[in-house]
Amino acid sequence: MKTFLVHIAKGLFNILYKLFCATTKRRDEILFFSRQTNEPSYDFCSLARDFEALGWHPVILVKKLAKSSVIPYSGMVFKEIYHLARCRICVVDRYDPVICMLNFRNDEPTFKGSVPVHTDYPAEPIVVQMWHAFGAFKKFGYQSLDTPEGHRSQTLERFDIHRNYSWVVCSGEACRAAFAEAFGYPKERVIALHRPEYHKLQGLRRSGGAELVFNDPPIALFAPTLRKSKASPHPFRDAFEHGDELQGRVKAKIAWSFHPLDQGLSAPGDVSEALLTCDFVVTDYSSIVYEAYLLGKPVIFYVPDIKRYRKSPGLNADPLRVAPELCARTEDELVSKVNKVARTPESYRWDALERFVAQAFDGGCDDCVETLRALAERS
Repeated sequence: MKTFLVHIAKGLFNILYKLFCATTKRRDEILFFSRQTNEPSYDFCSLARDFEALGWHPVILVKKLAKSSVIPYSGMVFKEIYHLARCRICVVDRYDPVICMLNFRNDEPTFKGSVPVHTDYPAEPIVVQMWHAFGAFKKFGYQSLDTPEGHRSQTLERFDIHRNYSWVVCSGEACRAAFAEAFGYPKERVIALHRPEYHKLQGLRRSGGAELVFNDPPIALFAPTLRKSKASPHPFRDAFEHGDELQGRVKAKIAWSFHPLDQGLSAPGDVSEALLTCDFVVTDYSSIVYEAYLLGKPVIFYVPDIKRYRKSPGLNADPLRVAPELCARTEDELVSKVNKVARTPESYRWDALERFVAQAFDGGCDDCVETLRALAERS
């Protein structure tokens, strides 16, 4: 039944797209679309301003909607398809089912080696997947198929998940191979590009000075990654349940920050205030490690479930193997490491964090706007 409904939706979406293409003209318009947030991200707002300054027409469509909300969801789909028929560039930051179902005019597929999962690369408009997370920490997408934390193969095939990207953006050259696997594209279609948020975080670090000056008491932000499966262990939730006891053992004020989508909230569109105001971060497998690194904040990894996490969803970067000095496997180890950073921040092993982050940002192009314009001109 689900497959039949998907085919019906795909047919209706393409009829509507062809109608809009026949009755409207393309112009220098750039569409920014996200269906997991109610506020446009810093990247979207910054790029929209820059393109508008160049004479383009930016359009931002963001709304967290449940598919059960038929009328609001249908309205967003209608607007999205209309602007896809008018724009020259579309930028998304997460999976979007509408884009995956449409039939665009494509570039001729060219790739080296084996045939990738996806071979449709839209030329009109170009569709850019500007993934919301820095680095390539945990595995996702096609890397984690049929694991408790990943999608089922049947679901990806039914919805053509991640189909129709002209280009996929990652934060550095070292991430390109992992992103190619995760999205099902040839590596040649993955480009290393520094998003506007990268430059913002770098600027905040510079304005904050080089020395670590902690609050009194220091603030430790406990920020785990999103857990998609209720069957997966959640050590941070376990710790939170006896948070008062844990707070009594550490020499820092604990600030808890669970992933918004874990709580049914809208996805974050900018660096959180909690990250900006904390002194250091405790996480497990979250890409917050890259944001903290750019801000110059120490990071501790709390990974008691790492053996299981290596299997589901899997890791592109393994903190216990790459930076064991920063890892805690038990709560006692966690308390010890938190207290050491809180008492003597100068003793923090920055070399280990550098080793973990490694080349996550190396080789990324700094001119995001010109790169996107050039890609549009090539098509």
